[in-house]
Amino acid sequence: MKIEEKIYLNALNLAFSPNIEKVWKILKKIPSPKKAFLSLKLKIDPEKEWKKLKKEKIKFITKDEKEYPPLLREIPNPPLGIYLKGEIKKDEKYLAIVGSRKASNYGKMALEEILPPLLDDFVIVSGFAKGIDALSHKISLSFKKRTIAVLGAGLDIIYPKEHKKLFKEIEKNGALISEYPLGTKPYSFNFPLRNRIIAGISLGVLVVEAKEKSGSLITANFALDFGREIFAIPGSIFSQNTKGTHKLIKEGAKLVEKGEDILEAFNIKKAIIKEKEIKPKNEEEKKILDTLKESPLTFDEIFKKTKIEVSKLNSTLLLMEIEKKIKKSGNLYKINQ
Repeated sequence: MKIEEKIYLNALNLAFSPNIEKVWKILKKIPSPKKAFLSLKLKIDPEKEWKKLKKEKIKFITKDEKEYPPLLREIPNPPLGIYLKGEIKKDEKYLAIVGSRKASNYGKMALEEILPPLLDDFVIVSGFAKGIDALSHKISLSFKKRTIAVLGAGLDIIYPKEHKKLFKEIEKNGALISEYPLGTKPYSFNFPLRNRIIAGISLGVLVVEAKEKSGSLITANFALDFGREIFAIPGSIFSQNTKGTHKLIKEGAKLVEKGEDILEAFNIKKAIIKEKEIKPKNEEEKKILDTLKESPLTFDEIFKKTKIEVSKLNSTLLLMEIEKKIKKSGNLYKINQ
């Protein structure tokens, strides 16, 4: 698309934001954004609004341009253009990770275990929300890997506000994408459309934790419609946070216990790395390691199982953390393999 047409497409987006679907309908009747804009006699200065994008260092990429993600171009009703901060690199493979905004310690710990083995082969895409989304971005960045955030608002609006630092980090080490023009607020009805982009850009979607009715399941359903792989992490039968993931597994999503399960689904073979043997140096450490072999536990649960005196248990756990024999996520301890 010529630059002049892009300028007018941005102006149309602004005129009808957040109703992007209205712009699609207009352009089906009048394919030229410039002619469509002029015929509607809209009171927006296209050139002035274009300069705002330049000032914010935001690119506007239309679907006929090389930088537009190729898989996204294939979906029904793809974004006519995406606003971009940061950089999309050629030949990157994307894996979407979504989950509960109120992630449990179990969900966080499962993600911390499963995600790292995937980072050499996939750039992680998520929705920048609290909980699992934000943790997916943070884990990627902690391993010095790129990550992509798809927003449900304009790129000049950081939502949630407390993710300002994360926003800046992703801009430097990945990309922030939105279908919405500058000034678009994070209305609740923006997010289902946002979720189709998360699914559309990716080869597959991993759902970490999700209630029976959640945005994560909307993303998974889009992925199913687009012919993408769907993965889900199982959880407790007593948790509302895993009702949605268990439903996906019943319906055919691939159950994931480790990152390698996802790599195998894409026929990506890795050298097998033997788990390091963690040797206890005293009886207390042996009891703790034996107890944690079955599952991660809280301090109180370890105390009940080992009967180690409280102060001794506290100091032993702390020392084992320092020596990286165990690690802690939230209030749960686990063996550091």
